[in-house]
Amino acid sequence: MERRSPAVDVLLAKTKQRLLSAVLLQPNRAWYLSELARHLNVPPSSVQRELTQFVRAGIFAKRQDGNRVYFQADPTCPIFPELSSILTKTVGLADVVRQALAPLATELDLAFIYGSIATSKEHSSSDVDLMLIGAATLADLAIPLRSLESSLARSVNPTVYSTEEFRRRVAAKNHFLLSVLETKLLFILGTDNDLARLIELAKSSAA
Repeated sequence: MERRSPAVDVLLAKTKQRLLSAVLLQPNRAWYLSELARHLNVPPSSVQRELTQFVRAGIFAKRQDGNRVYFQADPTCPIFPELSSILTKTVGLADVVRQALAPLATELDLAFIYGSIATSKEHSSSDVDLMLIGAATLADLAIPLRSLESSLARSVNPTVYSTEEFRRRVAAKNHFLLSVLETKLLFILGTDNDLARLIELAKSSAA
């Protein structure tokens, strides 16, 4: 599931939102066209016009290296900080969370956002409800989550389970957990298939 923001939907077409998020939220990375299209899961021809527009506007920088043309965020753009801030708090939020959790990725089986953020129905004071499943503890996550709150300008509300505890709670039909799993989820680490397998294992062990 992709992150959406009604406020940004009014201002920008979906392709432009995704393109800006990919490039501006990783300002040190240079992308060549086919790589960027693959990242966005679209044909290269569908982003060429937008790339040209962003280069002309001074938002992206363009350089050629051999047969490849690379595109990168131009930090000298006068509105670069403002654009990055808007994207971080809206359509690019999931990518920012993913980057913050990257150092602990091997310790986490699954991480997903639920609640109003996942359904794009949040308001200005909404917390980021984040569920994490794996070997990482709340103490391990304290520093990344503190940094994340600073980046997002929102509170992050973590719920942390070991994989075994998650399975036990699903098997016991924990009301809170089952109510979360019935809603839309925005996956940060892992996929809906990984979650489905974990739930099935929990049900099998209970049986």
